[in-house]
Amino acid sequence: MTTEPAAVAGTVRPVSDADRTWATLARELTPAQSLQRMDTATDRVVRTVTIIGTLLGGFGVFGATKPTVSGPARWITVAAVVCAAAAVACALAAQILTISKHVNPENLAQVRAWYKRRIETRGYPTRAATFLLLVAAVLAGAAAVVALATATPNEPTIAVTRALDHAAPVSATATTPATATITAEVTFRGLTSGQTASVTVRATATGQVLASATVTPATDGTATRALTVTGLPAAEPVTVLARGGTEQCRSSLGTGSAPPALSCQKIS
Repeated sequence: MTTEPAAVAGTVRPVSDADRTWATLARELTPAQSLQRMDTATDRVVRTVTIIGTLLGGFGVFGATKPTVSGPARWITVAAVVCAAAAVACALAAQILTISKHVNPENLAQVRAWYKRRIETRGYPTRAATFLLLVAAVLAGAAAVVALATATPNEPTIAVTRALDHAAPVSATATTPATATITAEVTFRGLTSGQTASVTVRATATGQVLASATVTPATDGTATRALTVTGLPAAEPVTVLARGGTEQCRSSLGTGSAPPALSCQKIS
């Protein structure tokens, strides 16, 4: 007795809008479209590589011609610039024009081989360019983070100079004493609106104020002032006191030829 195979019952699902959408997208996955996408990607790398300079400049780690930071942040900045340059080189390499003289359009095997070679030779540098541009952007951000983390506080600077105007006469009968000029230069950084910096030059022995000044900071938070006192006795002890924000600096000039003593500290 012969048994007929049972028919497999089933229904055919009608074509949906999603199926039509996927079919349309599938027609985009052709070798020619792949080469066009490579051209778009490499062109985007070349056009957007300037964003690395914008990031470095905006983060304050790169000036007009060279890095403005030192230490690890400087080397990370250099690495970011190298990656950006390599990304442009790879993108330009992927756009090198190729001329094929011996491809027969009627020979599908040759056409397939031509597209395969083009996709392989242009695909690798295109991916490398995109990856290097991404690495350069990450390094630019890392350089800014390292620069901020390792930056030194806004420490003040002070310079005090005593210069002899003229020496005392050699003659024992002369009574003109030797005199000197005191110059105090002070710079405070990181001051905010409403804060001031002051400089006072006093005679250490009597406490007499010889010169004083108060200055407000510039828009970048820096306050600088220089005071000069002339005609002082060369052996006159002098004290320079400078205050700005939460910093205070003091310099003492004694009667001898020793250099001025300088010290800075935080104040409440």
